[in-house]
Amino acid sequence: MAAPKVFVSSTFYDLKYIRENLRYFIKRLGYEPILSEDGSVFYDPKLHTHESCLTEIPNCQMLVLIIGGRYGGTYKGEGKSITNMEYEEAKRLNIPIFALVERNVYSEHFVYSKNAKNTEIEISKLIFPSVDNIKIFDFIDDVRKNSVNNAIVPFSDFAEIEDYLLKQWAGLLFSFLAKQIEDKNIANTLDELKKVNSKIEYISEQILKSVGSEKAKLTVELYEESFKHQSVNDFAFFKLNPSPPLIFKVDSFEECAKALKPEFEILTDPKPGFGMSSDGKISQVSYKGVNENFLRLKKALTDYLASKGWTVDRYLDAT
Repeated sequence: MAAPKVFVSSTFYDLKYIRENLRYFIKRLGYEPILSEDGSVFYDPKLHTHESCLTEIPNCQMLVLIIGGRYGGTYKGEGKSITNMEYEEAKRLNIPIFALVERNVYSEHFVYSKNAKNTEIEISKLIFPSVDNIKIFDFIDDVRKNSVNNAIVPFSDFAEIEDYLLKQWAGLLFSFLAKQIEDKNIANTLDELKKVNSKIEYISEQILKSVGSEKAKLTVELYEESFKHQSVNDFAFFKLNPSPPLIFKVDSFEECAKALKPEFEILTDPKPGFGMSSDGKISQVSYKGVNENFLRLKKALTDYLASKGWTVDRYLDAT
């Protein structure tokens, strides 16, 4: 069974025990931890080892970033640290990042930020006991100032890391499930819109069949009038769409339905609780209400014809 891969990004020696605890914690959740020291990163002989770490990140679904007091080695001897570049790659790929920083480092970052623009002191000469390089503070700023995915949380021990990740990953799952439900609701809405659109298309077809015919224009108006009545939904349940001429020619819902679906049947002794099914079966109790809806529809269409100065016979005889 496929499991999410979680890339653990941090310096090694100062955070060795944190990384070991993370490995166990991630495995316990059923996820796959990716740590460079485990051999889970493929070191391509054609690439620098630093590049190999970066090429593994696209295969992961999450990245846990731990910032401690040690800056670590720089990426291929350039300006940024290896950990910083791993973070940049995950950010570029829009991979969810869960960033944590040692509480002492976080506190000293606050002091650094408060004095960074103080012209009366030379910030680079200040000693910060918890870090070996003030570039760590710049790294923290990179995370915090990102427009998205920029949460960064201080921790004192692994228990706080574990508690934070459990809550965040539970929230991630909740967000995913909520999105699934939302997508389903949107799909249902689109389905309803399709039904409305199909009605519009059906009317358009009638217009196109007999452009210029007075009867055709009146037929379109009768279709529009019929959509106001429950009986249209009753027919739609059985996947039927009777025309106004057919409605005028019959005396009941049963006759109309059988003209379109011969297998339509009113059950005299259905199973307890049965009402009707889309395959054309309906109980006598349910049929009574459906037929009353049909008779109301037929009367409404007849009255509509009369309002236009037409009789049913004239409408049916017209070409």
